[in-house]
Amino acid sequence: MLRPLLLLTLGLSLLTTASAEIYKYIDEHGQVQYTDKPPLLPKEMPIKKQTQPSDNAALADRVAADLKARDAAAKAQAAAKQAETEKKKADELTAADKADRCVQARGKYENLTTSHRVYSLNDKGERVYLDDKQIEQSIAAAKEQMDTWCN
Repeated sequence: MLRPLLLLTLGLSLLTTASAEIYKYIDEHGQVQYTDKPPLLPKEMPIKKQTQPSDNAALADRVAADLKARDAAAKAQAAAKQAETEKKKADELTAADKADRCVQARGKYENLTTSHRVYSLNDKGERVYLDDKQIEQSIAAAKEQMDTWCN
């Protein structure tokens, strides 16, 4: 299978080795024309251009390099898009966490400011009532936390 394909490619490359001159002239409509046949008007000079056969191996290498570059670009774009999606998700989780902590801090501050008797639990699980100075410190700490999380 490979041998007939190689022979066909070799035959086609031998057919394309002929060289030709390319002529440039301006037609009756003012358009620039290029042709391999000399125009009737000898005013224009021929452009001497020798054509060369295509190097199939070099062409295959260029195509392979182009495909590699496109694949790398697509992978980089996909990675950047995934990183952006993950960052958005993390920001949303952070915002949700911050909102939840704000609600908790606001509730704690409201409880401290509206309660008549403020207490905490000791190691044994018994209530220990706070005096006025401790209540003021607790309210100040709760307000500070509320300001931190709610702004």
